[in-house]
Amino acid sequence: PAPCAGPRSGGALRCAVRLPLSLSEDYVLDVPVAPEALASRLRAAISVRPKRAFGVIKVHSEWVGLVGGKEFDVWERQQHATHARGRIIGRRGGSRVEARIGLTRRAGLLAVLFFALFAFVALGFLGRPEGPGSGQASVGVAALGALAIAGLFWSYSLRQRAALRRFLNEVFREREGPTIAT
Repeated sequence: PAPCAGPRSGGALRCAVRLPLSLSEDYVLDVPVAPEALASRLRAAISVRPKRAFGVIKVHSEWVGLVGGKEFDVWERQQHATHARGRIIGRRGGSRVEARIGLTRRAGLLAVLFFALFAFVALGFLGRPEGPGSGQASVGVAALGALAIAGLFWSYSLRQRAALRRFLNEVFREREGPTIAT
């Protein structure tokens, strides 16, 4: 069972499954709104130009993506390593949004390639009989460097996933509409 947060109001229950050291997460949201309306909300939200300070400096995230039918792929324009890929499923009384927020294959491949290059260079330095690459201290420094780089990749991944989750919550949350008196 998924841990759920937030009150149950109007049939909406927000759930997100987070794995501690994972590079992806599942996003699930039940909303009492028709699937077509949610898809149009998403289309409108990803076509908004960001606000800029002095006409140059971007002060808000610019969300881009594709919405085809009831499936979508969304990412932040300058942080395109993490995407939210999902679908909007119609159900009785509303819709269910299911998405996977995580690294793209390209970003994962580049990260693996970067770590392989780092290991190759570190082994090259450590394999030299003379110079700064000899000794146990150098092995420790190389290992700490690898851990630092992995930590940076992981922390940026967490930050990008949190931003995508906030964006999806803003787009899909239940909104109060005008009431019509009869």
